[in-house]
Formats: sequence, C-alpha cells, structure tokens
Amino acid sequence: MRPMNEIEIELPQIVLDRADAAYVQIRQQAAQEKQLTGKRFPRAAGILLAVVILSVTAVSATAAGIMGYRRYLAERMTDIGTEELGHLEMVAGQGSVQAEFNRELTAREQSVYEQLTREYEEDGKYPAGQLHELAEEENYSGTGVAARSTPGEEYGCLIYLPNTTVTEEEWLEVIEYIHKLDYSIQEKIWQQKYSDLSYFDRYEQMSDAEIDELYAMLSSAPVDLWGVDSRDLTPEEQIRYEEWTEKYEQENAYTETTITVITFPKEYDGQELAYCIADAQFYYPERALTDDELLQLIDLEHKNLYIYERIQREIERGERAGWPETYDIQR
Repeated sequence: MRPMNEIEIELPQIVLDRADAAYVQIRQQAAQEKQLTGKRFPRAAGILLAVVILSVTAVSATAAGIMGYRRYLAERMTDIGTEELGHLEMVAGQGSVQAEFNRELTAREQSVYEQLTREYEEDGKYPAGQLHELAEEENYSGTGVAARSTPGEEYGCLIYLPNTTVTEEEWLEVIEYIHKLDYSIQEKIWQQKYSDLSYFDRYEQMSDAEIDELYAMLSSAPVDLWGVDSRDLTPEEQIRYEEWTEKYEQENAYTETTITVITFPKEYDGQELAYCIADAQFYYPERALTDDELLQLIDLEHKNLYIYERIQREIERGERAGWPETYDIQR
C-alpha cells in the first residue's frame, strides 16, 4: 500500500466517527460483561479512544470542532438519496480505512487540501460537480481526479490525483467525496444500532426539554465513571435484570414510574432505588430490587447513551446551538 504524507490537522473526522463507533461497541460489550460482574462502563474511555485509534495514513475530512456544528451536513449530506448512500456505505466499509490517495501529496498540496477543507466545512465552499467514480474496467486517464472502489484492499477506495496541478474544483470534489464516505458510515452506525430496538421510537418522541433535563442530571457529576453501583446485584436480581433488559429492548417493556433522584449521597434513605446527581451513582436498598426498579435502572442506562448521541447529531446538523447546561454541584 502506498504511504501518504501526514496531513497536519486538528483531529480527523474519521477518528471522531470511528471513536463513536468503537465507543458504542465497548458500551455494548460492557453491558454484556456487566451481566456477569454488575459493573458499568466508564464514560472517560469514549474520550481516550479518539487518541488510541488515530491513523495518519487515512484520507479524511478535518473536524471543524469536536462535536460542533457542521454546516455541510445540512447543506450537502442530508439530501443524499438512499441508493447513493448505500453505495457510499459499501465503498467506505470495505477497507480498514475509507480511502487513500494514489500518490503522496506535496507540501503545497497538503496546505491547499487543508485550507479548502476548512472552507468547505466552515464557509460553505462546495464543488460545482462531483468526483468521477471509475467503472470496474475503466482505467484512470491521468487527467483530472477520480476514485475507484477497491474491494479486498486495506482501503475502501483509491483516489487518483494527476501529476500536474490539482485545480481548486478538483480538490473540492475530492473533499466532498471523502465527507460523503464519512457521513455514510456515521448514518449506517446510527441506523443499525437502533433499527431493531423497540424503544427507539419512544425515545425519538422525547422533547428537547426532556433531553436537556436528562443531560443535566446525568452529566453534572465531577467523576470519571458513570453509573457505579452501591452494591452488586444478587444472582437472582441479575437473572431478572437480564430478562427485563431483553424485554425492554425487544418488546418495549418499560415502567411509567421514574427513578428517584437525589442530589447528594447523604440524602439517600435506603428505602428504594435512587440515582445521585453529585456522584453519578446508583444507590440500592438492602432488600431485593423490584421488577419496577429494575426497569427504572435499565431505562436510565439506555437513555444515558442515547441522549449524548442525539444531542451530538442535532448540534452537527445545526438543530441545536450547543450542549445543554449542567448543574453546578457544590459538595
């Protein structure tokens, strides 16, 4: 595989997207492990992943800001048709990296690529045309820019650049194509993650005010670990927890009773299941948890992941101005 020069950028969008995907996979794996250990997942790992999986050889869009508004999503991505989106998903998903250039970039080309990427993302500077995709038997002519799907390779597609000067329009066509690949994978992750879960439609009906309130409740604790338990589930509780989790996800089983919320640990009276805002911990009574309490626990655990992803998506699309406020916790 031909090496590329490193493109110095703040943080590639592909890293953020793949961090999100890995974060979800780890959350799911942790949920399975929790069924054996009673432990829950540390939120901080989602941040560390972006550093761990950074690959400087991948062709990618640069980030306008971590989890920030991305103007091009609303203006260029959301209208992509189902057939084109499916094709892009296929191309982007068939390699360990989405795309690679056919040759190294010169220092001048790197600078132009970075500058035009910023203008594409932040200023709405878009191409007039679109990148040509070579047919299976079609050879690259050596002029203009083009892409070829490369099944079986380490990269999803090879982007051809001429040996002569790459024009501004050609760079913009390349940049938009790369952004489309990124977008297609992010959409696939979102759709696959929730497509078979019965509670998704119910979550989507939650108002912005409800989301804001949940975010403040779940995000205000100055701790690295979210959802620590005051005690382990008993084997009998664990069995019922697993049974109700499956019913929650597949049969839309839920309770109308919301979990008791306290601000500080000293407020816990030991009578029922409670969530504490100040330390992001679940407090269990000494007695066995009821089925209703288990459903309260399961509900909050599932919403914890959903609200972060929903808020991020809304910010990226310009549907939210920023992250909601949190509580000022004074111990």
